[in-house]
Amino acid sequence: MTTVQQVINLMEELAPRSYTESWDNVGLMVGDRNSVVTGVLTTLDVTEETISYAIEHDYNLIISHHPLIFKGVKQLSCDTALGRMINNLIQHKIAVYSAHTNLDIAPGGLNDMLAEQLGLIDVKGFIKTGEEALYKVTTFVPENVADAVRHAMGAAGAGKIGNYEYCSFSIHGEGRFIGNEDSNPVIGEAGALTVAPEVQVNAVIDSTHFSQVVEAMKEAHPYEEVAYEVVSLVEPKGSTQYLGRIGRLPNAFNLDTFREWLQEALPEANIRFAGVAPKEIQSIALCSGAGAEFIKNAARLHVDAYVTGDVKYHDAQLAKELGLLVVDAGHFGTESIVARGLCDYLLSKDLSIPVKAFTEQNDFFFL
Repeated sequence: MTTVQQVINLMEELAPRSYTESWDNVGLMVGDRNSVVTGVLTTLDVTEETISYAIEHDYNLIISHHPLIFKGVKQLSCDTALGRMINNLIQHKIAVYSAHTNLDIAPGGLNDMLAEQLGLIDVKGFIKTGEEALYKVTTFVPENVADAVRHAMGAAGAGKIGNYEYCSFSIHGEGRFIGNEDSNPVIGEAGALTVAPEVQVNAVIDSTHFSQVVEAMKEAHPYEEVAYEVVSLVEPKGSTQYLGRIGRLPNAFNLDTFREWLQEALPEANIRFAGVAPKEIQSIALCSGAGAEFIKNAARLHVDAYVTGDVKYHDAQLAKELGLLVVDAGHFGTESIVARGLCDYLLSKDLSIPVKAFTEQNDFFFL
């Protein structure tokens, strides 16, 4: 049986919640994380149509990109669309989990999906959003269980350094302790000084795996009271997170050929152009969804074109002033690929439950 929480764990391997922008709302929106999952439906938005489809086809977990609940909710009634949807979800015991800016930023997330859809090569990050915190955790264990504790910590994500995993460093020494009358020591007796040969195990952890590693360490450790310490590291630094991507097309295109390329890659996009078109287009910056605020950043990088959505009139004016070609492929046009992308990701995890992308959603704009 697969629970909602187990699917959430898979989602947060892809898009850790620590990547989320401060203003965002991600995670379990509705439902019981301990429920058994009958099927997963992936989607860009949670709409009444999405919920009806989930009910009809017995999918009791919806994974969305856009959060079902974004701003504070003061009332829940069926007088509003949100109230009706939440009421319907609860009545049919359907859980909703949303991964938004954390999925935008994550390696392999939505912006990488968009870069792949556009056929970009030599892809790298666009807008730096932060660096993952690193910690060193140290624990002290009896010699005969040191390997078990090391392995448990490594399996939970400790000791990842570049292309290496399960990295740790150990020092042999002596542990000394006296348990009080309420203690139940594994080694020695309460009230007596115990000197035990112990191993100091040290490993590096990133913030994404911190809680899991500490929990796994305590679970594997034989002592009644686990002695450990955690130090925040200045060096080395953790991985850098980026919103958006920069890359290049395999070949340079003129504007007409570029337009055809884009429309074929993003068939659901209503594409508009703004700014100034260069003679040849090859280097591309992109930001899925609403990325007009980064037009100046793209211009400073001297890319040939910037692909995003939700471009307004004065954004187009700015693009012209900066001499940059901006492609407004729409919010929906640049993000509708997420339903299939998340479905493919979950299917790659060999889940024993049905997983389907909801592809019947249309853009809220129409011609």
